[in-house]
Amino acid sequence: MGNRAKWEGWAWSFHQFGERLLRMAAAHLMWVACTLLGGIVFGIFPATAALHDVLSGKWNDRGLPSAFWHAFRHYFWRSQWLGAGTVLTGAILWVDVVFFLRMGSLLGLSIAAVFAGIGFLHAATTCHAFSLLVREDADVKRTLKQSFWLVAAFPLHSLVTLGGLLLLLILLLAIPVLPILLGASLPVWWMNARMSRLLEKRDRKRSTKQPRGETYAV
Repeated sequence: MGNRAKWEGWAWSFHQFGERLLRMAAAHLMWVACTLLGGIVFGIFPATAALHDVLSGKWNDRGLPSAFWHAFRHYFWRSQWLGAGTVLTGAILWVDVVFFLRMGSLLGLSIAAVFAGIGFLHAATTCHAFSLLVREDADVKRTLKQSFWLVAAFPLHSLVTLGGLLLLLILLLAIPVLPILLGASLPVWWMNARMSRLLEKRDRKRSTKQPRGETYAV
């Protein structure tokens, strides 16, 4: 009887895992469709916000296609501003790092290192921003402010998030079928999971007495 219950438990877990994978694959296909619908440039950011929305469990009893389309429209303009702003500032930081590295001097290397550090903060803030935008349903300014303070308060967590994201991207490149089935869903799933963990840490910090004047998130 005990072995039967164990096998039934494994079968149910496998069933749930398969169902989750199918849901992620379907969400990825909808991300591709909505990205193309917006001409890529105007579709990728709201499609990414919608993907965060449906993979975070905010289904609203609509079913996947309806929930995705609703989120795509709901976050359309805010995600455009958030995405365009982070891409532009990220490109500027990258150009600055390359420029000072090419100087070849100790001063140039030092300045490049400073910009690289700022680039890490920027990348970590960006990774958390879309998930936070969906969870908090806030405006772009408040989303970026909260995301930055969360990264500053928990730098090790942010380092693990970026490291895991890099490993996922390597995995996607190593297994050709994965980008077709789960190309966008896997990274978004990871960032949502890390955001849930980060918010748990923030809430625990808030529940304990903080030193006067110290702030972990705004």
